[in-house]
Amino acid sequence: MKNEVSLNAVSNYFVPQIENQLRKSALDMTPYQKMCVTGAMQQMYQVMVDNNLNPNEVRNNISDILLTVAALQLNANAEPREIYFQTRNSKDRQGNWHKQIEMGIEGDGNDALLSRFGRNVAYVHPFWLVRQGDNFEYPKHMGIKLTPPTWEPTGDTDKKVIRVVYPIDMYVGPDYGNDQERETITEYFITEREQVKNNLLAHMSNNLMREKDKTDRLKKIKEFAKDHTLDEILDSAEMIRLGKISPAWREPQSRETMIIRKMRNNIVKKIPKDFNNGLVQLKYEEATNDSLKQMRRDVTEEANTEDFDEAVQDKQQTADQNGEIVDQPKPADVPEQPVETPKAPEAPVAPKAPEQPTVPSQPADEGDPF
Repeated sequence: MKNEVSLNAVSNYFVPQIENQLRKSALDMTPYQKMCVTGAMQQMYQVMVDNNLNPNEVRNNISDILLTVAALQLNANAEPREIYFQTRNSKDRQGNWHKQIEMGIEGDGNDALLSRFGRNVAYVHPFWLVRQGDNFEYPKHMGIKLTPPTWEPTGDTDKKVIRVVYPIDMYVGPDYGNDQERETITEYFITEREQVKNNLLAHMSNNLMREKDKTDRLKKIKEFAKDHTLDEILDSAEMIRLGKISPAWREPQSRETMIIRKMRNNIVKKIPKDFNNGLVQLKYEEATNDSLKQMRRDVTEEANTEDFDEAVQDKQQTADQNGEIVDQPKPADVPEQPVETPKAPEAPVAPKAPEQPTVPSQPADEGDPF
């Protein structure tokens, strides 16, 4: 990587910066959040190395990504992973192409967010992947009583996943704040494969933001989508060309994974959440709403980029003046103490949410862009 800056130096610059930003929003960085930020920085650094990218040339607001990771407590080193990082080609308003680093939330990341912030969520059970050919019966309602769904998988994992089911234990009644165990009921949240069509259309619409013939393209896409299934859209060479559908959506090795991820995300995002902090709520909206992601890209492309070399050097010079040791190994005669890995915080019992700072209204999430 050209003009390589050490990972340690970059982390030493950004971690205190994120800690200060959290403090301004009345949040104290926990050891677990610090571990999440450090892990995310390691992953992004590796992406830059693998793609031979100079940090100074990556037109991306690294601080904003790390702030999102810290606010939402997303662990890049979890298994299964909760977030991922990738590069994408982006065209700015001047028509110049450059690469950005993007963060995406995996299905398990959304499950972690649901357990942490879900309103009245007591426990998130393992989800069901219902495939073509499986025997499945939907739940039935008799007044307020619910008959659970039934599912008999055939075991044929080569078949397409046609729906995803999340069994979730929900608290019943108010929380009186005492030690008495609260009653729970199990609710079943279901989404269908064809509902992902709206996610795909939003993806295609966002890809055409800077195209002069956007209106004509969207009109053709809308007409085709009206009478064709999700998979027929993805199999159409014309739709791929018109909507500039990314390889992650259309390639056989990644298509099914993408569709399952979107189905899981669609369920999790429908369940109400209590964030108890305006910054956390805003970062969640930015991370899960494709329209807001596009707005963030536009802002980032027009913003001044920070030079890693200069920023780290300034940080080191300031540290040296203050007598701090920067990037220095520990003395040989001082044994290194074992560090206990912070545990992920348990999902809190959601109290009544206090009033939050006003957050600007956001565009609808991945709905029909037409």
